[in-house]
Amino acid sequence: MIFTANVGFYDRDVVDHYNTYSQMCEHGEIVETKNAKYLRWEVGENLELWTRVKGGVPEALFHTYYAGDARMTVALLEKTPRSEETISDGAFLCRSSASAGAGWLAGCLPFVFDTPYFHRYDDLQLPRLAVVQLAAFALDMRGFEDEDEYDEANPANEEGYRWDYKHFFPSCVLNPRGEDNELQLAGTEVSGYVLDSGIITNPVTGLDFCWAKVETIGGEVDVVCPPDKLSGYLVKDGIATTNCYLYGRLIEDRSN
Repeated sequence: MIFTANVGFYDRDVVDHYNTYSQMCEHGEIVETKNAKYLRWEVGENLELWTRVKGGVPEALFHTYYAGDARMTVALLEKTPRSEETISDGAFLCRSSASAGAGWLAGCLPFVFDTPYFHRYDDLQLPRLAVVQLAAFALDMRGFEDEDEYDEANPANEEGYRWDYKHFFPSCVLNPRGEDNELQLAGTEVSGYVLDSGIITNPVTGLDFCWAKVETIGGEVDVVCPPDKLSGYLVKDGIATTNCYLYGRLIEDRSN
């Protein structure tokens, strides 16, 4: 399991991991798909834990998820399984700011997101238009009270260029695909205006984590972050910038 501290779980050692895994096995529920079986634990406060069940036994490698209410309309283009399930068991390639018509589908910026229950989508035919919820697990995060504070911290370069307040820069545009054409990792830099934010307490551990719903290029993203990885403050109508890893889930199919 990775990104545990992002949603208020202890990640000090293997004992912490085992304790969380034991609680997941006790309180989780089975989710069956055509080609796989999962165990899901709905912890509360929009927090979920997911793992594969193989041979009737839940795997100890499980994944955190934040099921928030951020929404983005995308063109889903492709999906591939992950060869290593450390991060997830599969990912999607899509384009933001998408629209569709009779016989056509279009979008702008390409990016990748992983999903904690990839095989729920085995029968999903692509390409198609969909609304997704993206959860960004921050590696670091900076909050700015307003545009002036952002400008001061991010001055223009010698040629007068700098990042806009709203930007969305996925690493997949720079990195090649993996073996067997596997999709790139879903690392992304996200910046935008804070629509809402808060300190959330994990109901199992009592540990706090930071959350912000950010309006960026193409739509909204839910960002979760350990308190010690946040610099500055997350305030409504301020600006938040994060280097993160994107996970997502499908909310609405708009191809029909």
